[in-house]
Amino acid sequence: MNLGFISFSFTGLVGLVLGFFALSTSYGAITDERESGAIKLLLSLPNSRLDVVVGKVIGRSAVVTASVLVGFVVTFIVLITTGAALELDSFAPQILLTLMLGVAFGSIGLGISALANSNREATLATMGLYLMFAVLWGAVTRGIPRIINAGADQIGFSGLSDTASAELTLFLSYLNPLRAYETLSAELYLDSVQARLVTADFTQQQALAPSFSDSLPPYFSAGALVLILLVWTVAPVILGYYSFQKVDLWMPADRCWSNRRRW
Repeated sequence: MNLGFISFSFTGLVGLVLGFFALSTSYGAITDERESGAIKLLLSLPNSRLDVVVGKVIGRSAVVTASVLVGFVVTFIVLITTGAALELDSFAPQILLTLMLGVAFGSIGLGISALANSNREATLATMGLYLMFAVLWGAVTRGIPRIINAGADQIGFSGLSDTASAELTLFLSYLNPLRAYETLSAELYLDSVQARLVTADFTQQQALAPSFSDSLPPYFSAGALVLILLVWTVAPVILGYYSFQKVDLWMPADRCWSNRRRW
């Protein structure tokens, strides 16, 4: 049995489970304390709202990191005891990628918690976003090139070529952190072109294989996919903080957007 095979085969499942876990541990980080009133006590101490957000990010990231490391340690022990062949040069980067995905989803959940007015809003937003990432993203990415081509046809312009349409669909799919993680994980065990095409459908493979055989465009590079994960890690926290620092915490959660005064 080979660890690389196991790691690559189950990255999709690992991503789905980890994403759900990270969102579940973080989406109520701030809304829970706002609804209970504990946030006012916290801010009455020498803490700024930035301190609160940064502290929540570090705390939730630590929980996710510890869980991921425990999971990999258990996997490592099981495979060693069963005589599996360990590809350590792929195993360590796989751990790092998984940690990056977990922290990214934790940041997304925290951003939702900072943006939401209540736990109910945070819960609904989290469920909707997870459903989009896990189920609906593929339909959206395939639909956008079709919409572009239909619009171009209506105004008498030529639409996207098969290659351009396939490239756009693939690029949009990589904006999903789960897909970026899967592809980066695949690249640990396959060459760059195979990793990009391994989850593509037959039509995309036929359209992209000839152009990818020469060289990958920079926006399909491993660096670009890592950047996408980093953006999902940083951007939700920034947006959440920008909203949270304007909310009037003296008012009930269901009214705090109607009169935003600083704490």
